[in-house]
Amino acid sequence: MKPIAYYSYATALCTAFCCHASPLYGPLETGMQESQLLSSLKSCKSLEGPGTDAYLSRTGLNGAFKTKKPIGGLYFSLHFDYDKEGALRSVSFYSNSKVSKDEYDTRLKSLYKRMLNGLTGLYGPPMNMPDWIEKDSLPADRVMYMHMWRIQPGCFLMSGLANAGASGYMPIFRFSPPSGMPPKSKKDRDKLKSEWAAIPEFYEFAKAERFLSNAVFAMSHKKHPEALQHFQKAADLGSPNGYWGLAHLYRLGTDGVEKNTQLAEEYTRKAALAGFARAAMKYGNTWEKACKALDFNEAEATEWINRNKRAARAGYASEQYNMGIMYQHGFGVERNLDTAREWLQKAADQGHVQAQAALKKLPEAPAGEPLLI
Repeated sequence: MKPIAYYSYATALCTAFCCHASPLYGPLETGMQESQLLSSLKSCKSLEGPGTDAYLSRTGLNGAFKTKKPIGGLYFSLHFDYDKEGALRSVSFYSNSKVSKDEYDTRLKSLYKRMLNGLTGLYGPPMNMPDWIEKDSLPADRVMYMHMWRIQPGCFLMSGLANAGASGYMPIFRFSPPSGMPPKSKKDRDKLKSEWAAIPEFYEFAKAERFLSNAVFAMSHKKHPEALQHFQKAADLGSPNGYWGLAHLYRLGTDGVEKNTQLAEEYTRKAALAGFARAAMKYGNTWEKACKALDFNEAEATEWINRNKRAARAGYASEQYNMGIMYQHGFGVERNLDTAREWLQKAADQGHVQAQAALKKLPEAPAGEPLLI
């Protein structure tokens, strides 16, 4: 997929850095040859690749390595761009979540906003505030960029959308040396801010909530294979509670669901990385221990908590339950039973069975304990 020009190129900026290797992502730098790149990819703790080099010999590096941890709740595959001499020029991250043209102005906007907020949590606010790319202006097999960050001298990050033709549309971001200026909008900045703020970040979670409710209902009637299917559909929409449900059923291994400890561990980790507190607690009984076990740096840990808060405030019952558990145990937030009760009650009022059960077991807050919002 070849990027399409969306901004004017800044030749002076390119010239300033073209003679020196620039850090791109982790141990990856411009100028690397493919053999060097492969060695660096294998040593990068934040990426996972195929188990054997035989796969790489058939397919090459593009798409073979993926992010271990989600960014804004999304996972990405890495693709590489080289210059005429075969030296690495840039690294692009393509989201593994793809949408059809019919979902361009709904689900795709939501996925992009999740990515945008995730990148902002890691790298700070972008340099610019552009217009949303209208679908008729994004040709097939092309990429167009919107937001831009200056990560460090010699390295910029740009985020946008890719049109993969029949495969659908997806969010994308790229690390590269400075190659242009960010796109500008003619709209008033306050109007732009309100337009971006109006995009729902967790559009998919509304549908996921229905699958989660169906899964719990199926479990209550001992229909575990049916529950597994519903949890899988919720997980496919990025629901942390969906991952947790899959982990529970594979760990349980009864009534039509074959026990699989490997899948149970895989989905427990996915749930933890996606923000589900009960899963994260499996890796440490304190926030600090869990962060160490999950290999979160400070920025990633903060992004994890903030994403949970945004999802709960957006009104999704499973995320409100999640915040209640976090405040109940002081996991990533200061322990406060009154605040825990408020979040659990919000989820319970929407029929969330786990929240209803947690409320019954929640102890009363000690007298005089401050209410933290």
